[in-house]
Amino acid sequence: MIQTDLSSFSYKKGSLCAFCKKCGGENFYLDGKNKKGIQKYECRTCGCRFIWTSDLPRRRTFSSIIAFAVEIYTDLRKAISLEGISELLKKIFNVVFSREAIRQWVLSSKKGISRREICVPTTWHADETYVKIKGKGYWLWIVYDKIGVLSWRISKVRRIKDARILLRAAMIVAGVRPKQIITDGLEQYNYAIKKEIGWNYKEQKKRHVVSSGIGRNWFIERLNKEIKRRIKWFSTFQSLKGAEAFFGLWFYHYNQRKLSRIT
Repeated sequence: MIQTDLSSFSYKKGSLCAFCKKCGGENFYLDGKNKKGIQKYECRTCGCRFIWTSDLPRRRTFSSIIAFAVEIYTDLRKAISLEGISELLKKIFNVVFSREAIRQWVLSSKKGISRREICVPTTWHADETYVKIKGKGYWLWIVYDKIGVLSWRISKVRRIKDARILLRAAMIVAGVRPKQIITDGLEQYNYAIKKEIGWNYKEQKKRHVVSSGIGRNWFIERLNKEIKRRIKWFSTFQSLKGAEAFFGLWFYHYNQRKLSRIT
């Protein structure tokens, strides 16, 4: 049966599905826009008029392309810039997208970190690593356990306030106090743990372990190494907002991969 309604036809650029569903032709030209402002096309061979639609609501790009771009950008084993992904899409799918379009796909895929369904006390590892934003040094704070990144924060200096905010956010996500916290020798953690975790003096002395260098904190040191390798392409972030957007998304996908391996 031949389809004749305007909206039932789909047009995919390049090598994905570049043919008319009515006659199989591959030559099209623009045919104005409909009342909703959506671009219409007309087949040069049979004259069939159709709309280029996507399998995603309110989008003109197909989910397979978006998923591919997001997966490559957030892959822990690779370090590809937005411009590199744009060139890759052109080479593989024969479609052209700007860096801003790809950046918006990546941002829209972030769902945030939700509270744990099963609240089990775990060992937390807290540390800070040095990053550059517009050529100036900042500190990236991270709290990590075996399931993934619980909380993170970017600050110019290492203050008690920053350590407290970091641990408070980790408590909200975990939903339960940790059985142990391992940190480096930064003194700010002592006061922050006392105020945010609520251990008494004996508990804190027993459960707060200071381990400078790699030692017992090798879990988070390995994560820091992955972060350094991933942001090597940037050299320096152009803004604090851009850095926060990147790390929020990167940690989200990092946790997703960790959870998929556990489950």
